[in-house]
Amino acid sequence: MQTQSDPPQLADFLDPADIKVAVSGFGYEEGTCLAWDTDTWTGTGDPSQVRSGVVLRSYLDGTDISRTAIEAATDISDPEVQTAVQSMKQHLIAAHGARYLTALQDEIDSLGDPQLLLAKDPVHQKAITQRAKENTAPPALLNLIADVQAKEKDLLAVRRRYAIALWRYIAHLYRHGVPVKDIARWTGESAASTERRIMCVPTAGAAAITGVEQKTWSGYVARDQAPAPDDHIGREPVWHISTVLRHVDTRPGRPGRPPKQI
Repeated sequence: MQTQSDPPQLADFLDPADIKVAVSGFGYEEGTCLAWDTDTWTGTGDPSQVRSGVVLRSYLDGTDISRTAIEAATDISDPEVQTAVQSMKQHLIAAHGARYLTALQDEIDSLGDPQLLLAKDPVHQKAITQRAKENTAPPALLNLIADVQAKEKDLLAVRRRYAIALWRYIAHLYRHGVPVKDIARWTGESAASTERRIMCVPTAGAAAITGVEQKTWSGYVARDQAPAPDDHIGREPVWHISTVLRHVDTRPGRPGRPPKQI
């Protein structure tokens, strides 16, 4: 992973194709994988009832994060087991990507509300700021105000990085078929809000997903180097997230640099 403060690129997220599926006991559990084996277990509520089947366990950097048992299955090729494998892969990529958001949220939480360094009461905060404007504040208070302003600038920057990471995280999960309700659960947003994000990606979101600045994305759209909007909300152009991802997947060259039209 990158440093905690950097928003991840789409390529930094875990790809389901890179998740190893292997028989338990060969050391893959020390990394990121799905390990399976045949096993027996007792029935829920009735310890005397023994059941058997295939047990799947998912590991993220050596940590056991989930387990699924498929009764009566005998091998990894069983269709029901394969369905469980795909679901657990989605769970793994979501858990991996959530680490980026958690790291950025921890930065936001550590900064807290810088204005509270001045005073807890908003009225007192305004009064202190006004004294600084009128040049009636002592040097110690001026230094405190400068420190608060610096922390507010840092907070704004990390919130922006979080917003970029969130757009890329949602795009990555959508790309790999994670249901909207599960994307909402992993991001902490409502299903309706998540659905709106997917259906109506604004310029800021499209730029974040593609890894360019907003004005750069708008320039690409104006020069037909990026797709035209799918719709407008008022005067704001919006794209379906699949349109943005299709542009990312099909454009040649490095991210952020679509070719010039000839």
